[in-house]
Amino acid sequence: MKNFKSGYLLLASAFLLFGYASANADTILLASYGNSALNPGVANTATTYDPTLSAVNNGSTNTFNIGPGSTWHAPVGFSSWVSFNSGTGPTSNVAVPNGDYFYHTTFNVSAADVNDIVTLTVLADDTLSVFLNNGLVLQSAGLMGPNNSYATCSDVGPGCVTPLTFSFGGLVAGQNVLTFDVKQVNLVNEGLDFSGSVSSIPEPMPLVLFGTGLLSMVAFTRRYLTAK
Repeated sequence: MKNFKSGYLLLASAFLLFGYASANADTILLASYGNSALNPGVANTATTYDPTLSAVNNGSTNTFNIGPGSTWHAPVGFSSWVSFNSGTGPTSNVAVPNGDYFYHTTFNVSAADVNDIVTLTVLADDTLSVFLNNGLVLQSAGLMGPNNSYATCSDVGPGCVTPLTFSFGGLVAGQNVLTFDVKQVNLVNEGLDFSGSVSSIPEPMPLVLFGTGLLSMVAFTRRYLTAK
């Protein structure tokens, strides 16, 4: 009976601690998906193409989900690889000219959450830069040369083989815009994939103190039950 009561208290304490952390860590999900596809359950809009800034000006903002084949890394999270042309992936044969290809997505943040942190995992062929509200948050890989052959895509991150994860701030109340500048360096395939979240970070000291108080309460109760 003593063990049951002690175990029950431990379980209840864990739920309280989890509830405290959850209440202080509201999260919204982000992911790439074409505007010809269904939203996979994320908070951002479909990824759109910007033809006016891009190397291929096809006059359309449409984007398509494309397959990674065996060349690119599989999509991360809820995401899909996307492109302005359904045939630019490694399973098709559309080769795009070298240059920059710009994509946008938007999401909303409340005034209370402007200090939240954005965490993104990105993939691109050949490489990419990322901007939040026109401010650079991730620099692309360097130019082709002795340190980067771009044999498949960039040999170093960000590229299409190994996902790169990074975090940043700079949110504003209301609409926020993520811009992805996909850089085509060595012809052939082109595409973008990203997945991530926007989340608050619990203040560490109150959380530590709260957890310490729970553990002290558990230890006291166990001593009390043992004494009885």
